[in-house]
Amino acid sequence: MTKNIRKKKSPGRRLLIHKVKKNRYQSHCRICGTLLHTNSMKVSKSGKHSDRPYGGEICHACLKTSIQAINL
Repeated sequence: MTKNIRKKKSPGRRLLIHKVKKNRYQSHCRICGTLLHTNSMKVSKSGKHSDRPYGGEICHACLKTSIQAINL
C-alpha cells in the first residue's frame, strides 16, 4: 500500500480507494529548529525561501551569529 492511497470498505461491502492529500511542510531552521516565516501555501521548495543567503534554511538570528563568528 502506498502512502497517499487508503483503502476503505463501504457499507455495501465494496472496497473503495481514497486518495489522501499530502501535508504541507512548515520550514524549520536547521540550527536552532525554530519555525521559519515562509510562504507555506506553496508545495514546491522554490517558493519557500527568501532572497537572502540561506533563505528558507536558517533563521535570521542564526545567520547573524554565523556571520559575526566568521568576521572575528
